[in-house]
Amino acid sequence: MAHCPPKLLDDVADVLGKVRAWAGIVERTAGVLYLHRRPFLHFHLMAGGGRRADVKGRAGWISLDLPRRPITASRRGTLLRELRTRYRERLRSEG
Repeated sequence: MAHCPPKLLDDVADVLGKVRAWAGIVERTAGVLYLHRRPFLHFHLMAGGGRRADVKGRAGWISLDLPRRPITASRRGTLLRELRTRYRERLRSEG
């Protein structure tokens, strides 16, 4: 399964901008983020044009389906909350 091209993440750019600002987050390539040198978030392009965000929490990888572009403000908020939850889990487990 291919990683989602960065140009197809333009509708979640505001969410990614917020995540990039979190302590310990590094973006090694566009749309592929790490937390303290360990994988944290990346996106896949699904068959038929759908997208999926894979985020690593304390218990492992979790897949979050993203609706077709453009994603609504409400869904962006939901995505950000889910990413923040997983980020906090990881900080607690690494701390």
